[in-house]
Parts: sequence; C-alpha cells; structure tokens
Amino acid sequence: MYLLMSSSPGTPPASFNLRKSLLIFGSVLLAGLLLLVAVSEFSTPGAARFSGSVRKILQATPAGWSRQEVPIAASSAALASAQGILNFSQASQAVYTRGGVQVVIYAAYWSPGKVSVVDAGSHNPDSCWVNNGCVRSERQYAVAGKIGSRELIPYEYGQYIMPRGGKQNVAFWHLVNGRANRYEDQKAGWRDGLAGRWERLPLLLKDIRAYGINQKSEQMFIRVSSNLPIADLISDPANAELLNTLAPLGVFADQTWQ
Repeated sequence: MYLLMSSSPGTPPASFNLRKSLLIFGSVLLAGLLLLVAVSEFSTPGAARFSGSVRKILQATPAGWSRQEVPIAASSAALASAQGILNFSQASQAVYTRGGVQVVIYAAYWSPGKVSVVDAGSHNPDSCWVNNGCVRSERQYAVAGKIGSRELIPYEYGQYIMPRGGKQNVAFWHLVNGRANRYEDQKAGWRDGLAGRWERLPLLLKDIRAYGINQKSEQMFIRVSSNLPIADLISDPANAELLNTLAPLGVFADQTWQ
C-alpha cells in the first residue's frame, strides 16, 4: 500500500527527473564550451614578441660538436603536420654529436593567431611519439634545472623506448606567451582526429583560466632528446655551450624571446 501511494499516477519517478536534469546540465555545459571555442577561434591575436629565426638559432655549432640538419619530414612531426595539427610558422631540427654524445634539438614556433594552445600542446612526445609506436617508460613534470649558473624554465621530462629498440631521454618546453604550459593533467597521449579533440575539450577551461579567452597565443615548442640521461646532459659543463644556444627560444628563466 505504501509503494502505491509513494507517487501519484502520471508523475515520473525521481530517477527519471534526475537523468533529465543531468542531461540538461550536460547539454548546457557542452554548449558553453563550444561557445568558448567559437569565441576563442575568432579572438584578435596579440602582437608577436619573437622576431628571430628558429632555423638560424639551431644552426649554431659550438666548438667540438658536429651538426647535421634533419628535415622535419623525416621525423614524427611530419605525420602530425600532414594531419593539420602543427600548422607552425617556423620549425627546424638538427642533430649534434660530440664523441659518443648525441643530442637532437627540435623547435617549432607559432605566431599569434596561428593555432590554439590545446592543439599545439597535443604535439609532444606523449602523443606524437607514443601514437607512432614508442613506449613511455619514465615521466616527470616541471623539473628544475640549471645550465651553469643560469636557471632553466622547469621542463617536462620523459624517457621513450623506440619502436626499433633503443631509448631517448627527452626534455621539452611548450611556451605560451613565454610561459611554460604544464602537463600534469595529461596522463597519456591524446589521440588524433575528432576523438582526440573531444578528449582534450576539458583542457579548454584550464587554458582559458591560464591564458584568457584568446587561445591562439604566441607559442614555442622546444624538444631536446639525447642518448644521455637529461640530468647528466644538463649538468656536464662540456654541454653548456650547446645548450646555451637555446636561450633566444626562451628556455631560460632570465631570457625573454627576441
């Protein structure tokens, strides 16, 4: 008798009303996110601060090192570029060797208005390399470091096992308006295409809080990979001259873009 009196005829059960409310809330939230995406897409870009040449910066060859330029098309960046993810303004890559030490430096620059933070940020070893067969074996976030007495902007660190064997130790920076974009919330690489965009949608709110409504900010991505452990590479004074050539790209705390 009690069960029959708990709801009047024609009244939807409480669970139905809850599902309906959640559906409405989710639809409103999604609409709001999509509106923010649309607004950020057409926001007026700010003025550029970086006026250098990425390629010329990476052409520096300190004494004792040999350098060979590596075409972007010969790297995993080629796939991402073909998929329309990169759309960079400038990019260059070179491999430097000294004895048994090998260092590969890659840098890409996006002028204001070129690409969103979330799209540029999806081009990192956690996504590009892992999605192309590499295995991430180590990962650390916002690692402090110094080259001599100069403090680096904390870098992202990862170790990746290559599909054909061997491993690469990697430090990378994704700079947005000169500030480091952080990846603590990215536990695994993002997929490409519509599925990847849907996965990255929650990052939009974080990026708006960090960088404002204009998401197509001026950006720089720098990746340093080596057969040496990154901590050893950075701490060895013999490598300081090579790593100091990256200063104009903005990796040092005391160095602005130029």
